[in-house]
Amino acid sequence: MTKNLWVATVALAAGAAWAQTAAVPPAFEVASVKQSAGAGGEGMRGSNVRASPGSLNMRNVTLRAAIAWAYKVTEYQVSGPGWLESERYGIVAKASGPAAEDEMRPMLQTLLADRFKLALHRQTKEFQVYALLIGKNGPKFHESQTQGESNIQPQKDRMAVVVERTPLSQLVDVLTNVFRAPVLDMTGLKGKYDITINVAKYIGDMQGAGGAPPDPLTIIMTCIQEELGLKLESRKVPLDLLVIDRAEKLPTEN
Repeated sequence: MTKNLWVATVALAAGAAWAQTAAVPPAFEVASVKQSAGAGGEGMRGSNVRASPGSLNMRNVTLRAAIAWAYKVTEYQVSGPGWLESERYGIVAKASGPAAEDEMRPMLQTLLADRFKLALHRQTKEFQVYALLIGKNGPKFHESQTQGESNIQPQKDRMAVVVERTPLSQLVDVLTNVFRAPVLDMTGLKGKYDITINVAKYIGDMQGAGGAPPDPLTIIMTCIQEELGLKLESRKVPLDLLVIDRAEKLPTEN
């Protein structure tokens, strides 16, 4: 074999090896996917998603919620059969080493494709959304100075919510469910925050005509502005829509 042919052969072999390696999708090292007990009738109660470096724990989540987390969209951007919202699952997965949330999202995409035979395509659709923005005088809360997991604690007796070590992305998820429309974080705030929201003091001021109960959405929007120094604006924007082409209710065995 001539020297030039040898070099060309080695180069082709190296290129083929690199292409094969590059084509391997990111994946968790170990993962467990199970259908939740009583799936189909539990509703949203008890659903929970916890992500820490290299570890993801989803408890009693719908497949729609898991897809939304994996592709970093709101649940309203996932279109598919009705059971995506009724069947519930537990997903526990660990990466081979520390990995940030955005690094674990494509790993979850791979896991969902493997265990649920998930296939989808993207479309662009115009949505009526709420944009979460910083208010005129800036935010009225500060980054958390303590370490630990996120904690959101409703205080029903005070009609307040105490939030600790929590990114605004989790607040956005809550608001999306409340407003039943996508809420997009356009604040640019990337930290974890301690926030206290006191709802009680706004209820009396917003009593409807004839003693009618106040509009809860108006109360929430006022709280966000007055308590947090943020604001919500209604807009129409084009967003990705994930259309589910195929998905199986029962995940394959672990």
